[in-house]
Amino acid sequence: MKDNKLQIVNFEQAQRLKAAGFGWTHKESGCKWYYVEPNGNVMTMDLPFTDKSIAAPAVALALKWMRDVHNLFGDARIGNEPRGLFFFDVWNKNGEFLRGSNLDYDTYEAAESALLDELLNVLETKIKYKA
Repeated sequence: MKDNKLQIVNFEQAQRLKAAGFGWTHKESGCKWYYVEPNGNVMTMDLPFTDKSIAAPAVALALKWMRDVHNLFGDARIGNEPRGLFFFDVWNKNGEFLRGSNLDYDTYEAAESALLDELLNVLETKIKYKA
């Protein structure tokens, strides 16, 4: 079903973004949702944000954060084959190809979410080896 709403990150992605330092506030970024630990209920920013809250940005906003803060880039797109499946690629700021996927995703949104997971994998590896 198509609609005009941006997909928000899932609970696991929100936790990983928080651990990686995502801190764009509602006022800075327009992030309108958050999850509440430990159960992952999604809430609107109109309700109190506490220390158990985790920002739940749109996937597109999380991808922008990866570009702007960590110089990690990627894109999801449709493949050149009749089934109309989607895939993604990941690059660093120098345009160096890091990794990509196969034609594994039925929708653009699924490929975009998987792209965010892969960018988080790259970032977590980068952070791990920096320490």
